[in-house]
Amino acid sequence: HKFKEGDSLFCTIESTNRADILVFTNMHQCYKMRAYEFPDTKISLLGEFLPQVMGMQEGEHPVFMTATTDYKGWLLAFFKNGKTAKIELESYATKLNRKKLINAYSDKSELVAMFHITSDREFLLTASNQRTLLVDSRMISPKTTKNTAGVNTLTLKSKNYLLDVKEYHEGDLVRPDHYRTKNIPAAGSFLKDEDSPQLRIE
Repeated sequence: HKFKEGDSLFCTIESTNRADILVFTNMHQCYKMRAYEFPDTKISLLGEFLPQVMGMQEGEHPVFMTATTDYKGWLLAFFKNGKTAKIELESYATKLNRKKLINAYSDKSELVAMFHITSDREFLLTASNQRTLLVDSRMISPKTTKNTAGVNTLTLKSKNYLLDVKEYHEGDLVRPDHYRTKNIPAAGSFLKDEDSPQLRIE
């Protein structure tokens, strides 16, 4: 794909022309467009500039994007204060073809990561003190309120914060049970030397 200097790939999504594209921004808003509303372009071209096409405000930029044809599953939002919100994706479906939804996710704490899942799975949470927690999304109760503050997931001591979140895949850790929790909130454990070096967050 052709990029302007300083630009890089943000995300890739495999979907269909019938899908709704949902773009979440740093200003806690969600912009929606149908995939077919974007013109076909060659890979050698720059493509469409989302802030302009979707009418974003000055200083507003995408932080997460997903596509759906049926609004199944959940949106998972992980926040700097250690809370996680699990929102029914159906909450973003509208009968009218609305282009913009305000209060699309909580503004109580800074967003660290966002995921769209259609089945429950595990996630690796890393705190600023390098403690790591392996959490199953089944533990987080889903909500229909888009801007819910979420539930306490990672226990944080003073001045510590959630630093990074990754989807866990089998084999990422040598001893996953060392970090796995049966209840939330939990503080997690320090990463063992034998576990994957790529999981360390500098």
